[in-house]
Amino acid sequence: MAKVHICPYCHEDLVSWEPPDEAGWDHDLMVCENNECSYFVKGRSKVCKDYDRNFSYRYCYDPATGNELPILAWCGGDLSLLKGRCKEVCEG
Repeated sequence: MAKVHICPYCHEDLVSWEPPDEAGWDHDLMVCENNECSYFVKGRSKVCKDYDRNFSYRYCYDPATGNELPILAWCGGDLSLLKGRCKEVCEG
């Protein structure tokens, strides 16, 4: 049975993610896909404020090395904080 990895920010199960070949990893990573996770939500606000871009970062665990790292995530559609959505967050 595979070990279940938990996000330390929202306590949801991490999901296996296969990075694209050009990313440089030769193995799957474990990523939090919870759009309500505080790590993702705070990252989305920070990137919007600091860079005026629709990106955030998600918590990621590399099971091959045991390292924890942020993974860049696109925030399109309803997750966007730009284009007038959640304007107070970007200006706050």
